[in-house]
Amino acid sequence: MVPAMADCLLCGKDHPDEPPCRLLRTGQQLDKYTLGPAIGIGGIAAVYEAKHPVLNKTVAVKILHARYAKDVELSQRFVREARETAALGHPAFVAVHDAGTTTDGCAYIEMDRLEGRELYSMRRDVGPLAVEQVVWISISILDALTVLHGRGVIHRDLKTQNIYICPTPAGDQVKLLDLGFAKVEDELKLTSKDQILGTPFYISPEQYLNPSGVDGRADLFSLGVVMFELLVGDWPYTWTNKRDLLSKVMDGDLERHPIARRPGVPAWLDEIVARSLAFKKEDRFENAAAMKAALEQGPRAEKPGILKRLFGG
Repeated sequence: MVPAMADCLLCGKDHPDEPPCRLLRTGQQLDKYTLGPAIGIGGIAAVYEAKHPVLNKTVAVKILHARYAKDVELSQRFVREARETAALGHPAFVAVHDAGTTTDGCAYIEMDRLEGRELYSMRRDVGPLAVEQVVWISISILDALTVLHGRGVIHRDLKTQNIYICPTPAGDQVKLLDLGFAKVEDELKLTSKDQILGTPFYISPEQYLNPSGVDGRADLFSLGVVMFELLVGDWPYTWTNKRDLLSKVMDGDLERHPIARRPGVPAWLDEIVARSLAFKKEDRFENAAAMKAALEQGPRAEKPGILKRLFGG
């Protein structure tokens, strides 16, 4: 059940004293599925658990909010998400089975129901994660991004809320959710100069300053924020209000070295995080594969840096 709240994400209105929003779809029939409780509600869509009435199969259904039903761009983004995710075939991406439109005109995606926990709630409840766990998670994400970027797709909304750790018979598996903001590189030129996609805490400066010039290195910046957050237990920004936060994002005014707030972070890992958070994309890693290789090299990556500081060059 979704609790009553001000500024309801489903309808966009303020109804703090009312029961759950009347737009909540729990109990509705969608094609062959009966919609169950809402798993999560975001700014543009809600995800519901759904059960097949005959096969007793449980899936997740992501449905665009009704107030955006006539937004052609958002609907196309949903279709793109289904198409791209289904084509990836990588274990880090949730399997998508179908896509369509509800009777009231809202786009939806049918996908696997995840069993696991997203990173934001993990770090909120337990604090900073172990260094080894952060490195493993980051390598897993970069492996997935290498595949995604290889298809000419940029995630554009990588954040701890979109990263799940799911138990499997073979061990824990990292899952990346929400390719709804993903853009095929050939389509980036269609992005309006003032159309900002992403979440302020994680978005790269160029996603604000030049959205049409964004490439895969924007995802590396977002991963740097994720790594900082998991290592420190907080975001690398300090702000007083949303305007202040957006100004700092555009100016690149953020902490880049988690070691300053957690001295136990290895120097080699600190440098990798700092490089991924470089203001200019040209100063970050060339691509996801290069950043993954640096993490896999681990402590051995520190020695060249020490030699450089001692002897120059």
